[in-house]
Amino acid sequence: MWLGHLEDEVKFGGHTFLLRTLKIAEELEAAVIAKEYLETFGQTKATAAAHVAAALTSVDGDDSFCPPIGPDAKQHLRAKFNYVTENWYWPLTEHLFGKYVDLVRRQADAIEAVENLSPGNRKNSWKLADSYKKPEDSESQTDSTESYGTISPEQMKLLADENE
Repeated sequence: MWLGHLEDEVKFGGHTFLLRTLKIAEELEAAVIAKEYLETFGQTKATAAAHVAAALTSVDGDDSFCPPIGPDAKQHLRAKFNYVTENWYWPLTEHLFGKYVDLVRRQADAIEAVENLSPGNRKNSWKLADSYKKPEDSESQTDSTESYGTISPEQMKLLADENE
């Protein structure tokens, strides 16, 4: 499922990096890679480097900047982690990790926006068919919004067909 997939092109120091959001398994594997640095001064840097390595899909347009050493995705992530930690200095990794965190925030905002559009969360601006009664005809209402409700996709289609 692609719900939550985002990419961002980051330009820094004359280079272009393409980052993407991670799937759960990739996040977990990044945590496993960083685990060997647990309880060391390098723990934060290892976590950042592992997430950057997992999120990085291309460097300067080259998606094979670190070719897989086999079909195993875990080994490939380990190779990308080694590439990042052995070839880059901390300021670059720190900058890209900050951009990755921004991407995850955008992902959370996008998921919330999609959730707010789902039928169970949407409040409509149209009255439902049974809400066209005069207030004295219906049971006592204490809240003026009680005559409004959510519209199922079927009801929305019926309303659209009636308005044509």
